[in-house]
Amino acid sequence: MSLDRCTHECIHDDGINSWTMASISAPSDIADLIQGYCDYREHTGGFTTRRELPHAEGVFIVNLGDPISITGGDGAVLSLKAGEAFVAGAHLRPALSHSSGAQAGVHIYLPLATLRRLLGTPMHELADRVVGLDALLGRSATDLCCSLQDAAGRDDRVRRLDQALRRRLRETDALSTQQQHALRLLRVRPDLDISAISTQIGWSRKHLASRVRDAVGVGPRSFRRLLRFQTLTRLIGRDAARPDWAQLAVEAGYYDQPHMINEFVEFSGLTPTAYLARSLPNGGGLIEA
Repeated sequence: MSLDRCTHECIHDDGINSWTMASISAPSDIADLIQGYCDYREHTGGFTTRRELPHAEGVFIVNLGDPISITGGDGAVLSLKAGEAFVAGAHLRPALSHSSGAQAGVHIYLPLATLRRLLGTPMHELADRVVGLDALLGRSATDLCCSLQDAAGRDDRVRRLDQALRRRLRETDALSTQQQHALRLLRVRPDLDISAISTQIGWSRKHLASRVRDAVGVGPRSFRRLLRFQTLTRLIGRDAARPDWAQLAVEAGYYDQPHMINEFVEFSGLTPTAYLARSLPNGGGLIEA
C-alpha cells in the first residue's frame, strides 16, 4: 500500500545532468520534530562537486549509491560508501559535496535542535563539521543504514526511516522548555533584542548564549544571521529569473542591499550574481566544479 506522502517530485533531465527528487512529508506524530525527507537519485555529466551553503537547519543524509565525500567548513574531508550516513552541524562557511557523478540517498530535513536530540551530542561540538553517523551512534547507525539499503523501494524505505526515527526520539530527551522557547523567539521575533529574550526566559545573556550553542551549535546572533541568510537564499530561488536585490534585502530582514551583499559574500564566498550563475535548475543546487 502506498504511503501517499510524496508532496512533490522534481524530475530534471537536460541530456547531461539528470535527477529525481521526491519530497516526502514527515509522519504526523513526529511532524513537530522532523520537517520531511527527500529521496533522490541523480547522474551528472556536467559536474562532480557542489557548493553547500550555510543555513539554519540540521543535515542528516544516508548514502545509498556510489561513494561520496564531503568537505566540511573546517576543511576536513569525510568519505562515505553506500550504506553509510553523515550529519552536519551549523556551518558559518560553505561545505563541498563530491561524487563520481552518480548519487542516491535519503536526506532527512530537521531542525538543528532535533538533530541534537537524535545524536545526544551538544551541537557546538559539530559546528562547521561533517561527521559519520556511526562515529556518534555506533551500531544503531549501521542498523539504520542497512535497513534502508534492504528496503523494497521508496515507500518501504520511508516506513523503515519513520520507525527508526520514532524509536530514537522515544529513547532521547527533548530540549528544556526554556531552550525551546528561546529558539522559537529567535526564529519568529527578529525584532526582539537578545537581552529581551534572556530577560523573558529568566536567564543571563551568557547562559542564554550557552544554551543556544548547545542546541544549535552557534550563539544567538549567529543563529539569527543564519536564519536571515537562509530566508534570503529561498527568496532568491523564488525570484531567480529577475531578482530585485534591494527588495529581497528588505524581505529577508537586512538593513539595506550593501548589508545583504556583505553577508552573502561572507557566508557563501560568492556575490549574489555569481551565485545565480552557478545555480542549477529544478532544485539541483550550486555547482562548484
